[in-house]
Amino acid sequence: MKVAIGWLWALWRQRAYERFVGQEIAHQRAVLGYLLRRGSKTAFGRAHHLNEVHNYEEFRQAVPLYTYEQLWEKYLVRSWAGEPDVTWPGVPRYFAKTSGTTAGAKYLPLTAESIPHHIRGARDVLLLYLARRKDSRFVTRKWLFLSGSPALEQNPAGIRYGRLSGIVHHWVPGYLLRNRLPSWSVNCLEDWPKKVEAVLQEARRQDLGLLSGIPPWIEQMLQRAEQLFGQPVKALWPNLQVYVHGGVDFRLYEKRLQDLMPGVDFLETFPASEGFFAFQDTPDREEGLRLLTDNGIFYEFVPLEKALLPNPPRLPLWEVEVGKSYAMIISTNAGLWAYDLGDVVRFTSLRPYRVQVVGRVKNHLSAFGEHVIEAEVEAALQAALQATGAAVQEYTVGPYLGPGQPCHEWLLEVQTPPKDWGAFIEILDRTLRQLNPYYEDLRRGEILGAPRVYVLPIGAGYSWMEKEGRLGGQNKFPHLRSDRRLLEALLPQATPIHAAT
Repeated sequence: MKVAIGWLWALWRQRAYERFVGQEIAHQRAVLGYLLRRGSKTAFGRAHHLNEVHNYEEFRQAVPLYTYEQLWEKYLVRSWAGEPDVTWPGVPRYFAKTSGTTAGAKYLPLTAESIPHHIRGARDVLLLYLARRKDSRFVTRKWLFLSGSPALEQNPAGIRYGRLSGIVHHWVPGYLLRNRLPSWSVNCLEDWPKKVEAVLQEARRQDLGLLSGIPPWIEQMLQRAEQLFGQPVKALWPNLQVYVHGGVDFRLYEKRLQDLMPGVDFLETFPASEGFFAFQDTPDREEGLRLLTDNGIFYEFVPLEKALLPNPPRLPLWEVEVGKSYAMIISTNAGLWAYDLGDVVRFTSLRPYRVQVVGRVKNHLSAFGEHVIEAEVEAALQAALQATGAAVQEYTVGPYLGPGQPCHEWLLEVQTPPKDWGAFIEILDRTLRQLNPYYEDLRRGEILGAPRVYVLPIGAGYSWMEKEGRLGGQNKFPHLRSDRRLLEALLPQATPIHAAT
């Protein structure tokens, strides 16, 4: 009976998304109107005269861009202290603690209005998959979520806070809890290696149908499972059907995870503590992720090449173009306003609106004005790996500033060396020149030299994450930085392969 209801629900949501095509701009205008009405009665609304704002153009004039630090120092710190009606009516229900990919920990508000939209986005991922795949076997089997602890802390004002994945645990519908792994006690373990061991021991004899978690930590867990139990993943969990992932560029991990989980369907999502933005709604991940336009979030987009300007131009959804990279700006029913999310997206379609997540604004490499994004670095690396038969587990890229000719330094955890390092580096450089005109201009003008490549021991990135207290959960190893902090930390254990010329 429950499976039949699930089928009907899935078909209903699929048809709803079909009807949404062409309605996205109307959705966005309606969301902005709703946010303005609710926000006008807050301290933020009064300061920015939101009661006098009636359309997008007026909104753009009235509300400047805010970084997290700016919004926190001026407004969110007051919400954290329990003051009501600061950026959204009432007091936040929770604060989500993030790892801070480019800075320290951040505390982001979650409201009674915003939390259900996180749940709805995650739910619709699976409903549309169910409608498309027409195979409901995973629904009745166990679902394993490798996530943050659901044990929440309480700040001095009595507001609970923790990782978003842990907060969401408290909102999982009751009918799903029976199938969910790990157990509460195991999920609350803070020591990451011990948690992975306990999760595997608990899941070993369970009939898994669904797996979810950030790719590097899932890969590590599955490799550990094969070591512990002496069997391949598919033998341990023969009915594993779908893996839901997000948070990182998947290309580096895709082949290794396919080898670990042959025949399993992969579903990509675009969630964050700030909101649930998009998910894969077709079998082909390269088509992009369907942007959720009626999910309590109003989107704006800044052309990437202008993202670091003091007052960059902002575009609404109805002014974006396919193929261009944009920094994403959001205003939400959690009380974030013209908030610089820090993520870079590229539109693959405008009917419906679909995006690819191609990196982070602060993680794009532009020490010399090259504006290189993670997707371009990843594509160059994949081209070099495929052409030379090499395999890399993790990597990071940063600037070499001198003495001598500046260049990019690549630090690679090499599993299988290339047949020819010279060819590897030449393809790496040539591909990046083809993908990025700014990099090409700098290389042609000999302002930048050829890349320098270093080999790191396997696990160096993991050790750095452990030292930084960033193992597991939503934490990610940085692949691209315009500063040298990570390079300097790793270079003492690296072996040089090629000097810049």
